[in-house]
Amino acid sequence: MIAVAFLHQKGGTGKSTLALGCAAALAGGGARVLVIDADYQGTSSDWGNRWAGRFGFEVRSQVQPIMEREVERFRATVDWLLIDGPPSLSEMTESIVRACHRLVIPVRPALPDVWALPWFAAILEKQRRAGHAPRATVVFNQHRGEPLEPLQAEVARHGLAVHPQPIPADPAFPALFAGEPLPPHLSALLLGLLEAT
Repeated sequence: MIAVAFLHQKGGTGKSTLALGCAAALAGGGARVLVIDADYQGTSSDWGNRWAGRFGFEVRSQVQPIMEREVERFRATVDWLLIDGPPSLSEMTESIVRACHRLVIPVRPALPDVWALPWFAAILEKQRRAGHAPRATVVFNQHRGEPLEPLQAEVARHGLAVHPQPIPADPAFPALFAGEPLPPHLSALLLGLLEAT
């Protein structure tokens, strides 16, 4: 099983959208997928109650401070476990970092999203010193053609890797919340994100 968390302390960066889109792309390729909704806002859970069966994967709400135990429970039953994390830094955030192999950190192409990264980078460094070293990748999300070079340089100052391919602000992502499948080019883009992370 590969466990991937979608984390950022800011809301609105697209954690839920990317988690669900990646899950749909993986399940469409035949993988056994579980999404754990660890966000008290419950966006992924609400989506799952409506559409998960149509897409061939399960969504469970698990807002708990110790996520390692939850991840361990599913190790033998799924191929991919995706965690939609909370928009905060907390004990649960640190537990998610410890529980996962990979982290996707979505940021919009705007300075406020990037300015919030130092605190997240500090949590990653703390966990690495404790022996937990998941691969972490920042991905620019909801991209509408903004110049990314200055933002990428700002991210690099915090020692974080940047995924080379931004995720576009495509109308297919809002349509996913209405139960519409993602087009093949977006599914391929999301699978590439998971491979590179």
